[in-house]
Amino acid sequence: MIAIPRRGVAWWIAYIVCKPVLVAVRRRDWRDVDRIPSRGGAVLAVNHVSEIDPLLIAELVLARGRTPAFLAKTSLFSRGLVGTWFRAAGHVEVDRDHGGDGFGAALRALQGGALLVVYPEGSITVDQRGRPMNLKTGAVRLALESGAPLIPVAQWGAQEILPAYSRRPSLLGRPRVSIDVGLPLRLADLGEGLSTSDAVSEGTRQLHETLTRMVDELARERIHK
Repeated sequence: MIAIPRRGVAWWIAYIVCKPVLVAVRRRDWRDVDRIPSRGGAVLAVNHVSEIDPLLIAELVLARGRTPAFLAKTSLFSRGLVGTWFRAAGHVEVDRDHGGDGFGAALRALQGGALLVVYPEGSITVDQRGRPMNLKTGAVRLALESGAPLIPVAQWGAQEILPAYSRRPSLLGRPRVSIDVGLPLRLADLGEGLSTSDAVSEGTRQLHETLTRMVDELARERIHK
């Protein structure tokens, strides 16, 4: 039984409701979870393949003894009970019409020691092979400005439970869902000799390259097993 650290009622309710469902619908394959810092601010940059994958990422982070804060679009905060839960759980609202406000809130959360989960693609991938799309720069900007580590996290298999952009889950077969936590990117090296904009661009390129490689490795494993 996983011991959960103290956290608010919102997370306890989510855990009690969701954990049995996740156990029932998938087989777990977690790798290098100890690369997630046990304390302090950090940015987890995760590829996005299904609407269900935030639940799977949250489960992994909770098992590490941390409480995740997701960067989430404003529309989720305005959906009745869902919005109430998002606010109570401490997630960070991002209004795409006022991006600076969302960036400031995320930066303050990081500086306060939050473990921030970011989907740098901005939405579920539309790539036919499930590979990461072009990334937005926010995750790298947050890491560079805050000094927090930027940790790539690749996942594969959630789309077998709930396909991308589908509302019809497949609850048979218990597919294996793999989540691989990578090593932090060496962003501090980018500050030497590069302008801020060039450092952000280069960091985003490196993040995309790393996430794509990690996702491809997980996908190839599935084909050969």
